[in-house]
Amino acid sequence: MAADLAATSLTLTGCTLTGPAPRRIDFGFRLDGAGNVVVAYPLCATHEIAGASVHVDGAGDGEDGDGFTTLWSATTPSAEEAKRGVFTVGVKSGFQTETRPLKSPFPDGFYVSVTERNAVGKEKEGQDHWVTPSTLKGRQLGPDEYLTDRGKVLTRDGINAQAHCAK
Repeated sequence: MAADLAATSLTLTGCTLTGPAPRRIDFGFRLDGAGNVVVAYPLCATHEIAGASVHVDGAGDGEDGDGFTTLWSATTPSAEEAKRGVFTVGVKSGFQTETRPLKSPFPDGFYVSVTERNAVGKEKEGQDHWVTPSTLKGRQLGPDEYLTDRGKVLTRDGINAQAHCAK
């Protein structure tokens, strides 16, 4: 059971069991005025977001065939803020295309995953992270503050400082 869970987790994050363990990178989360989850994704200055999606563990193989079910996905950010890594999940307004519109409310726990585009236009799977929206309710955060899943408050710059960027 534990081995299955570890394999599933590693599959979702794109990690393998060879070499040193990857450094953990935290996304930042907050709720907007309407109660939607806003994500602050750690991003290098030369990269931008190409797309984002929300997944949950699926029964059996899940609808996606990989043990997960996609609840929402969008591509091609239209808002500069979304290109730079700050976007609202389940809301098309920051993206040109919603490839899977949200059909029902999110559960109180889901994975957010991101596709990145580098300076020369090459896309790659970015990081993914778990969020539990109920942990965000009632949290008083400053205008540029986000909560990590470990309860740490970081600014947008603090979140970006975690990204593996060439110096």
